[in-house]
Amino acid sequence: MRIVKYFYEEPMPLEALTPDRDPAARGQRSPTVPLKDLLQAPAYYRGYLAGTDQAADRVGLTTIDPPEAYLPALLAVGGSVDWMHLADGRLDSVTLDQVRATLQAPGPTQVLLAGAASVPEAALQTVGTTPRREAIPALKEVLARCRVAFFPEPAHDGFDWSLYATQPLREPLVDALAQHPVKGVRRFVLPYQRARSEQKFYFESWQLDAAPLPDYIQEV
Repeated sequence: MRIVKYFYEEPMPLEALTPDRDPAARGQRSPTVPLKDLLQAPAYYRGYLAGTDQAADRVGLTTIDPPEAYLPALLAVGGSVDWMHLADGRLDSVTLDQVRATLQAPGPTQVLLAGAASVPEAALQTVGTTPRREAIPALKEVLARCRVAFFPEPAHDGFDWSLYATQPLREPLVDALAQHPVKGVRRFVLPYQRARSEQKFYFESWQLDAAPLPDYIQEV
């Protein structure tokens, strides 16, 4: 069985963003932000698309074969025009075919942008080379000028993809998953805040045959 999982946080306070597995961030309290500033702040949206091939004992979205199990969903939220790619510090425009290849094998990719328009290159370089929790101002600059920012996330045997945007991602991504079923692949959607522990992140390893699954896990 092959599993695709989409974790979402909508909306999210970008100021409080910390990497899930960063030991330096564990146990730290988020900075206090005045309520009026939270209410006036732009909304941000975060997603994380992961995968597991249980039969092959491989973990990582890009290990899932066929890639049609996840590619249409990523392309649906990104759109079909104006893609840019930052790899090894070099920023280039890329075709849709190149985008498809990158989403399957990120290689040296640092950031992939959809719907990019005059993105500040200095900010993008910062986002591509600095730990995310330290690059929040630059990430905000980038998100103000693009549709979606995609970041490859190393997994045990390949890569997952994290997504950031200023518009909701869950609905179009889930719709695309539903419209492209793939035999032998099960897809699940769940809120990021309910899957923060490693055990819950890898729920398919121990909970998949539970009857029923917890109500916060939705199968597409």
